[in-house]
Amino acid sequence: MTNLSESATVTDTKAPAFEPSVRYLLRDGELVEYANAKLHVLSTTLKYGVGVFEGFRAYWSDEDQQLYAFRVADHMRRLIDSMRVVEIDGPRDIGVLSEQLLGLVRANGLRGNLHMRAQVFVDSSDGKPEDTGPVTVFMAAIPMGNYFGASGLDVQISSWARLSDRSMPPRVKSIANYQNGRLAMLEARRNGYDAALLLTEDGHVAEGAGYNVFMVRQGRLCTPPATDSILEGITRDSVLHLARNVLGVDVDIRAIDRTELYSADEIFVCGSAAEINHVSSVDRTPIGEGTAGELTRQLQQAYRQAVVGRVAADQQWALPVYPTA
Repeated sequence: MTNLSESATVTDTKAPAFEPSVRYLLRDGELVEYANAKLHVLSTTLKYGVGVFEGFRAYWSDEDQQLYAFRVADHMRRLIDSMRVVEIDGPRDIGVLSEQLLGLVRANGLRGNLHMRAQVFVDSSDGKPEDTGPVTVFMAAIPMGNYFGASGLDVQISSWARLSDRSMPPRVKSIANYQNGRLAMLEARRNGYDAALLLTEDGHVAEGAGYNVFMVRQGRLCTPPATDSILEGITRDSVLHLARNVLGVDVDIRAIDRTELYSADEIFVCGSAAEINHVSSVDRTPIGEGTAGELTRQLQQAYRQAVVGRVAADQQWALPVYPTA
């Protein structure tokens, strides 16, 4: 029997009661009950933040009675790139990873808009920061609607600078990177804003707390380059393609100064979870009329069509989840 000091207390380890919206998650390719998808508290990921992930979206089409997963292979490719950059061992087969994720959705019988995740954790027992393995791969698929819960965002320029490529790799989806955006978001919420944008160390606009940013100024659509400490966003890439090839709009990929935002005609943020959402104000300065501008609305419409295969079908972005007749 374990001896406890008089001052020690015993914590009830019984799992809390909850009602998950899905039954299964995936662990290393095997279905596990939602409540049993666990890591040890001393795993290297929990101790040191050593892990990478991807966030995906899937969209239900009433017209087709089909669920479409958006750019799954591209997300899995970036997951593999992230593992390489931060030196984590793990699976490297895009096709296998993609089919595992779709199989999880089918196993749960989900037919509605979803947010999906693939997470690679360094799961060494009581390990060291430099451990590269062994790894555990978890996947999840959870119903999700509007990420922000509203259309139109009041945004604050954060006092926190975006991390740079000299300190940590911003272009990959490392779990540790998200502390940077988390701090910016907490600051923004304390100050009464909906969202945050971060600047680089030299003062250029980088990205938001988990989303890329675009600006329309003097009739030109602009977005920061990948070298300005941004995540190489897949939704960002989709917007670039839709603007150029569907709407016939040129895009300037260039450094953006903070003060340019205040005189912009339109601003929107984009990401897998965030989708495309317009910015109503920056630091309490209204952007345009405070509503979504014309180009933003056109891109939102094109994106809504692209995620279910109606637009940019030649890109094969929208992957049917369920077998077709």
